Parts: sequence; structure tokens; C-alpha cells
Amino acid sequence: MDLLKIFLRSFYDYTVDILPYFLVSVFITSLLQGFTSLNWLKVILKRGKTSAIYTGILGGLLPLCSCSMLPVANLINSMSRSYAPVLSFLVIAPIISPVTLLLTYGYFGLGMTLVRLIGTFFFALIFAYLMAIIFVKPMGLPSTIGGAKQNRSLSLFFYYLRDNLLGIGKYLFLGILIASLIKTLVPVQIVKSIAGSFISYPLISFMAIPVYVCSGEEVPIAKALKDIGFTLGNSLTFILGSTGICIPTVLATLKFLPKALVLSYIIFWLLFSIAMGILYDYIFWKFFV
Repeated sequence: MDLLKIFLRSFYDYTVDILPYFLVSVFITSLLQGFTSLNWLKVILKRGKTSAIYTGILGGLLPLCSCSMLPVANLINSMSRSYAPVLSFLVIAPIISPVTLLLTYGYFGLGMTLVRLIGTFFFALIFAYLMAIIFVKPMGLPSTIGGAKQNRSLSLFFYYLRDNLLGIGKYLFLGILIASLIKTLVPVQIVKSIAGSFISYPLISFMAIPVYVCSGEEVPIAKALKDIGFTLGNSLTFILGSTGICIPTVLATLKFLPKALVLSYIIFWLLFSIAMGILYDYIFWKFFV
């Protein structure tokens, strides 16, 4: 009975803490979906070497999870002469969005949100441009966005608003459920023995690989890790690792990226999530206390 009370209390607290941020983020997300068009890509990809910056910004603005971003990523890849634009998009899209940033702010505050935003964008561009030098894309026939221009209207906004409330909401609900179970069932003694140690960061990063999270689901789970004794850096490692290395996404990218490049993508995420967690605990936190 005590465990049930702890679970219900945790579930209530997590839900109340994040609900206002979730509603605001869904509203912003639906506005973007209802009144924007992917025809922007034609303009963005004509910007040459700076196009990776713009596809990264696009990835941060569009309300896409690690799986729903794949059609857009495939389209970007088919229209560009370099791998840099699609890699920048692939790294940024699942990590930065109006939903994930507002949820991160709701649970962790401004410091973690800024590190998630700026750190991901900065290292995504470094990775994208470096890989574009190592992996030269073979020249192919240019591709264009087919079909007539899609009409964007208020009715689409309400359609996406309902779709996001139900679609994203169920994943957030699942994340809060998992977070409440973690806080209730995981022994604090086990956590204290490894929390903040150097082995904890790669351990969390590797453990996050098979954990499929979507649309901000990782944030309440990361909050639960913090609540049971893990450090903020450990939580950040989980946030980045679980959203960056999504097994279905990795397998799908093999359809339009070289195998060696996909392997580099996986290695980048492992090292990036570990490094950001360590940097947060030993350096970044000092700027936010």
C-alpha cells in the first residue's frame, strides 16, 4: 500500500508540474504544422555550405520525433549535394523542438534547457560538416518537391492541435508512468553507489539505446532518474542518448545513407551524450547555481 501511495503521488506531481508547459508547447507546435510548408527546403538547400545551418534550424522548429523526421530527412538528402544538411537535420530534429524544450524547462529549468539547445546545435553542425568532408556524396539526379502547393489554414491548425494533444499526449503519459515506477521501485542505495561516477555516464548512454522514447517522453523519465539520486548530468546523458540513438531510426537511415556514415552517427551520439553529461556535472552547472 505504501508503494502504491508513493507511485500515485509521484504520478500526480509529475503530471501537475509539466501540464502547463505541455499545453503551451502543443499550441506552438500546431501553429507551425498548420501554417508552414516544406517548400522552404527549395530555398534553404540553395544556400550552399550554409544550408546545414538552416536545415538544423528547420529541424529545431518542426514538431518531429526521431521517427516522424525520417521522410523529411530523406527528402533533404535527395535534394542536397552534400551529407551535411541531412546530418544536421537528423541530429537536431529529435532533440530540439518547441515540445522538448518547454518540457525540459518545466522539469529542469533554464540551465538544462539552454545546454540542450545550444550544445546540440553546436555539436550537430561540427559533426555534419566533418562527416561531409570524410564522406563525399555521389552525384545523382536532382529531386524536387512534387505536387501542388499545400493549402495551409486555420482548419489544419485545429486538426494538428487535436492530433498532437492525443498523439504526443499518450507518449508523455507513458513517460510519466515509467518515471513514477522508477521513482517508486528503484532502490536508492543502488543509485548512490554509481551516481555521478565516470562509469555512470557510458552506462546510462548504452542503457538508453534500446529505450524507445518519443515527443518529450524522455524528459519525465530523466526527471525520475534525478529524483532517485542520479545527477543532472546523468539525466542529460539519458535525454540525449535515448532520443538520439533510436533503433528504428538508425535502421531506416540505412536506406539513404552509407553504412559507415550511419555507424559514425551512432558513435557520435554515444560520445556526445556521455561528454555532455560529464561537462554539465563538472562545468556547466556552475553557471546556473
